[in-house]
Amino acid sequence: MLTCQTRRDFLKTTTALGVSSLLPVTGFSQTVADTVIKRAIPGTSEMMPILGFGSSAAVEVLLKTGPASLTSILETMVKLGASVIDTAPRETDVEQAFGQLLLLPQFKGKLFVNSKVGRNRALNLKRVDKQGGINQIRETERLSQRNPADLILVDTMLDMDLHWPTLQEEKSQGNARYIGYTTSNTVDHEKMEGYMNTHQPDFIQVNYSLLEPEIEQRILPLARDKGIAVMINTPFGGGEYFKTVKGLTLPDWTAEFDCTSWAQFNLKYILSEPAINCVLTETTKTTNMEENLRAATGHLPDAEMRKKMKAHFDTLVKK
Repeated sequence: MLTCQTRRDFLKTTTALGVSSLLPVTGFSQTVADTVIKRAIPGTSEMMPILGFGSSAAVEVLLKTGPASLTSILETMVKLGASVIDTAPRETDVEQAFGQLLLLPQFKGKLFVNSKVGRNRALNLKRVDKQGGINQIRETERLSQRNPADLILVDTMLDMDLHWPTLQEEKSQGNARYIGYTTSNTVDHEKMEGYMNTHQPDFIQVNYSLLEPEIEQRILPLARDKGIAVMINTPFGGGEYFKTVKGLTLPDWTAEFDCTSWAQFNLKYILSEPAINCVLTETTKTTNMEENLRAATGHLPDAEMRKKMKAHFDTLVKK
């Protein structure tokens, strides 16, 4: 837990960051080509940037490292028109610190923040009862000062019978604009498919990449048919993707779709699937966030190029 002195110092630094970041925002010129592509959320006219930020890793170290690095990441996103921030229940001091960053003047009205209900990873709580879920929602609302919530998700589809009615009530009462549920495990795709047929969400959040292409078969077609927005988590498979391409040379033909790194190779493959609304990438470094954001600008591969990319990647996996 934060000591009083530590909390006071953190808030002082956060306030200073409202004027200018302790770290410079580097990277891009401000041209249309360098702005993150957006897609409409199904059934609405609301446009969503196709690349966002999975904040877990950066938020977990926030109290230890201070706010400068995370603030720089968020400023870099906003500079390019990105806005989606994925969060999950954490210890109160951590959530409060992150909430302070999201309230800085440079982010006002510019962020789309996902929250979750159903577990607390920081405290290793695997199950939360119905009232505990409601308490999580209210606590997140209080600490982030966001009402209505942009999106609330049932974390890992755990205890859907408890939490899904709560989320439906939150939406009907105007406390949440969108609701949905998540998984990051391929073995749970069948379960998610079942819920998509019985519990109509606005959003699903699911794992997908060149390493894990399974949702192309059933989940994505069902999402298209039902008008469900799709967010992608763990696009690099917890680092397994980079183990596959480590030390290898990027093919020359990737220049055709403005790809300059293996990270962008995977992200551009994912982002070029029209049914996907946003890919969430995790990092603690502004430079990595910049590289990821480049994947969401410029040209994306067409259907034929996607086949070529997948075939090439499959040869690497088999080596």
